[in-house]
Amino acid sequence: MARGVDADTVEEYLDRIGEPFGPALTTVRDRIMVIIPDAEQVISYRVPTFKVGGQSVVGLSATAKDCSLLLMSPPAAAELAGTLSEGSITGATLHFPPSAPLGEETLRAVLAVRLRELGVS
Repeated sequence: MARGVDADTVEEYLDRIGEPFGPALTTVRDRIMVIIPDAEQVISYRVPTFKVGGQSVVGLSATAKDCSLLLMSPPAAAELAGTLSEGSITGATLHFPPSAPLGEETLRAVLAVRLRELGVS
């Protein structure tokens, strides 16, 4: 189950989530922002969420042992299943260990699917 943190901003969330999750999620957040620099970073449902054109693209969170990239779309998760070299998909969530933040190639693949699905380029 995802761990929410009481925070008003993404920066607060990343600071408060603690080790080892905060640094890993910060790395992933920074990589996402390189790929979609115009994304709005907000807290939604107590987790960092990236929006484009007012639509939620992906979110970040942590469980008791893993970090998570919330795909927010079962169809996107099904399309990506078995195609990524990092992490593991359960439901609509891509889990990864905090010791191995998702790389840019994986994030580009995920974000391409989600942006296409949302009709945003």
